[in-house]
Amino acid sequence: MAIDYFLIICAAILSVPLWVVACELVISLFHKKTLISGVEEPTMGTSRVRYKILIPAHNESQMIEGTLTVLLDEGVLLENIIVVADNCTDLTASIAKKTGVKVIERADDLQRGKGFALDYGINYLKTLDEPEVLIVLDADCTIDIDSLNILIDACIKFQMPQQALYLMENDKNSSLKQRVAGFAWLVKNKVRPIAVNKMRLPVTLTGTGMAFPWQVISNVRIANGNIVEDMQLGIDCTLNGFPPMFCEDAVVYSSFPEHLDAVKTQRTRWEHGHLLTIIEQVPRLFKQAVLRKNWRLFLLAIDIGVPPVALLILLTVCFIVVSGLHALFSSQEGAFYFLLISFLFFSVTLVLTWYKFGRDYLSFKELISTPIYILSKLSVYISFLFKRQTAWVRTSRDKKNDA
Repeated sequence: MAIDYFLIICAAILSVPLWVVACELVISLFHKKTLISGVEEPTMGTSRVRYKILIPAHNESQMIEGTLTVLLDEGVLLENIIVVADNCTDLTASIAKKTGVKVIERADDLQRGKGFALDYGINYLKTLDEPEVLIVLDADCTIDIDSLNILIDACIKFQMPQQALYLMENDKNSSLKQRVAGFAWLVKNKVRPIAVNKMRLPVTLTGTGMAFPWQVISNVRIANGNIVEDMQLGIDCTLNGFPPMFCEDAVVYSSFPEHLDAVKTQRTRWEHGHLLTIIEQVPRLFKQAVLRKNWRLFLLAIDIGVPPVALLILLTVCFIVVSGLHALFSSQEGAFYFLLISFLFFSVTLVLTWYKFGRDYLSFKELISTPIYILSKLSVYISFLFKRQTAWVRTSRDKKNDA
């Protein structure tokens, strides 16, 4: 009898995130793209709004010059770009200075991580003529002037934090694993945020291509060592009354690291950080939702509580097998059928999502090979239990490490 209740509880717990993701995918399937700024061309943009682009950089000598060159070529003024060379032991600072942009250097062996670097840059800006909008851009990302204008417009119009569409470059010559990861990234950073935004719920910040009204970002505690500081920042902005919005029309591009060790480091940081955020922040959000009687906070807690999709699929398949075996030797089939139906609905919506958004990444034959990709992430989740990553680690992109 005890195992019957256990399987029913597990089926219920796993079905919630399956249905949450599936419903988000369905909403996105019927989405028609419109400019979030509500105009055909940027009306304010870089010419009328005081803005700064803050670029935190830790040992980014391989990438920083390319990022700054693109910005300057797009017409961004030198005085609008600030690079925070954070605990660098390479030539990041000197390379950035050669382009003419403002570079401030930070050295602190105890307080390490992107959150501390951003806080350092914000405190520096407080000593100057404060901007109306602050844009955060990673040192390995690029954005064009049109996207920049749209992002600034949306930030000014709504007076809320804005998250640009953050995509990885789609290289059809890359490995199958990389292209599967690219499709998964597309679902996480584009498809699901489209639905969340349409439901007028706070979207999750992704760390780059973020625009903030100055009065919002200057009053948020950002100096922390959270390894997914972007997710934490979005939660804190929401709790302060400024829920982030999704600016689909502004696009930021980056690329996955090529070296296998770097890919694993990056993946581990994201996945472990996500799981830690679920453990630490979801109960806090549920509590605040009840205290404030705010249903949006409640739904945000549910959305953030969705584990990484690969982990969700692994757990679901395992419990389908366990509950199915149990059903063979007992009359208790409810948990098995309930979880199976939930998983089938989720799977169908994922295939439809691939058909609408992901065919440039994968063929159908490659899509059905994704279980191999999911199994490859098993070690990441096992290490969360026994060797959890709790400190921020830079993803290496050094050319000498390229595979």
